[in-house]
Amino acid sequence: LRKSLLFALILLLSVSCATFISSEGPEWTRVTPRHAGMAVFVSSGVGRDEAAARAAAYMNVLEELGTDLGYDAVSPYYRELLQTGSIASLSAFISNTYVAPANEGAVYYVMLEMPENVYYSSRDAEYSASLERTEEIGRLLSSAIERYRGNEDTKALIAVLEALDLSLSGPVLNEDYAPEALLARATEYLRNIGISVERGADGTDVSVHMRRMKGLLHPDVVNGLVEVAYPMVRGDGSMMTASAVLRTDGEGDARFFRTNPYMLWKGELRFSVHVPEELIDSIASKAFEGFLDQFLDLLESSSIVYSYEDRSEEYSEDTVIAVAEYGEDGVQLDASPAYSSFSSYLEASSAEGYLVVRGYGEEESDVLDFARRAFPSLENYVILRAGITGSTEKDDRVHVRAEARLSFYDAESENPLMVRSLATVGGGSSAEEAGTEALSSCGSAAAGMFLSVL
Repeated sequence: LRKSLLFALILLLSVSCATFISSEGPEWTRVTPRHAGMAVFVSSGVGRDEAAARAAAYMNVLEELGTDLGYDAVSPYYRELLQTGSIASLSAFISNTYVAPANEGAVYYVMLEMPENVYYSSRDAEYSASLERTEEIGRLLSSAIERYRGNEDTKALIAVLEALDLSLSGPVLNEDYAPEALLARATEYLRNIGISVERGADGTDVSVHMRRMKGLLHPDVVNGLVEVAYPMVRGDGSMMTASAVLRTDGEGDARFFRTNPYMLWKGELRFSVHVPEELIDSIASKAFEGFLDQFLDLLESSSIVYSYEDRSEEYSEDTVIAVAEYGEDGVQLDASPAYSSFSSYLEASSAEGYLVVRGYGEEESDVLDFARRAFPSLENYVILRAGITGSTEKDDRVHVRAEARLSFYDAESENPLMVRSLATVGGGSSAEEAGTEALSSCGSAAAGMFLSVL
């Protein structure tokens, strides 16, 4: 009896110690091998006996395959694989198996292979796109980290925003890449970028400095992108806001030169961190309404406003602008829409210090003589003559064309030092209404030209 008990104990210990240890099995059960031109999947299953373990292993390997393909692979293929060891429609087959005893039965390892071209063509398109999207976001975030380490904070910011744009384009397979998480990261980058400006030595340029407002050393931002927005007039005299992008050097410095001839002589420059407008538009078009509000508010509030004025008040005090307006018959009009719009434009452009008056005379020389007699001893005389040159009527709508000539004289010149010409069209239900609109447009356009050539 004692020998029988001892034999049973040894047998029990032998079975217990026979629990499979992966280091005892083939190499492929521990590290999935790479086979040229093939997609390889390795999985295992545990059961009360070898048959049950095999069934579990086949199901698990199909679940792994389905995860990669992006759809359920168990339901359509399990019976076929279990019975034949292959999946005909996928050209897939069981290429290797290994079984070992376990504590409560057996553990079964299985290797499934299928041609790579079949594997990739079988993957669900949406899942494939999600996987590619997730991988690309990972690359962009890695790039952002590298940029940040190199003190290229604005480029790091843009890389995160590009990742955000991508995350909004479809599903991703990493919770850390959710749009809200990426927006929070971008906002943190933006919050830590500081801009300072100061007037340049000669007064025609502005010095810009960008640095990181975090940490003990506050490093300078290298290759930092700074956007400068400034007021200017178009060639037709209408006002607009233009912008330029500066890049900081190795010490975080950049300079903006006010050399654009169409830039207003008095106004404000707004310096901010540059974020490509098309990138912001793309993110906004994919996200819910208000998603970017806090980010854009921070972008606006962190900008720096710099006021400038190139012309002194003495220049405007020595200049008179005389405006004369004419009908299609060449007779001077009592109405003054061009005069009113010219004056309003200057006022809106912060150039209201100029003296603008109504001029009188049939010819330009007559208006110039009037201005010199009425305002002697000035240095600059500007003559604006605007008149209606034609009209058409169609579908109860009248369209009138107006032309204008803006001439610059000094106190002594008989011939203009500079001349600018323009033409506008106005519409209305009557000739009077259309003419008023055309002359008013002439006055605004001429004012814009006046400011742009000073």
